[in-house]
Amino acid sequence: MQFMKNIIFIGGIHGVGKGTICKELASNTTISHITASEILKWNEISDSDNKFVANISTTQERLINGLKNLIKKDKQYLLDGHFCLLNSEGFPIRIDEVTFDKINPKAIAIVIDDIEKISKRLEKRDGKIYDIKILNELQQMEIEYAKYLSKKYSVPYIEIQDGNYTKLIEII
Repeated sequence: MQFMKNIIFIGGIHGVGKGTICKELASNTTISHITASEILKWNEISDSDNKFVANISTTQERLINGLKNLIKKDKQYLLDGHFCLLNSEGFPIRIDEVTFDKINPKAIAIVIDDIEKISKRLEKRDGKIYDIKILNELQQMEIEYAKYLSKKYSVPYIEIQDGNYTKLIEII
């Protein structure tokens, strides 16, 4: 099962500002904003202070099933989520391509920022200090994977930096 190219996937590491940008876009357009965390009911499957994912493939199946119940053919969606996650050992790992095959994105966008800024946001938000090296590796892996997926699906690739999402607005 594939969705109808009505989802713009917006990725980026935890604390980079995906949700903020998506909320702004949704409030100024007719596009709907949904988060992978809400669909997954993240609070049911993970501790709130833990960004590690024990079973990534199970969570992605849960995401796709949740999307099946939510997505309507005649609407456009911003889905904010991740291209990569930290596995149960705390190392970055790509989300299986099959997930993105099923999402069938209309465009791929990635929010990127200075790792030091992200680290400070996460510390303030989660009350936890994250390894800068791991955060940097995760962000670089997300960028590379987002570019790869954009080419694979022949869809636009958009980098959002410093809150500038004008290229994304052009696609919407």
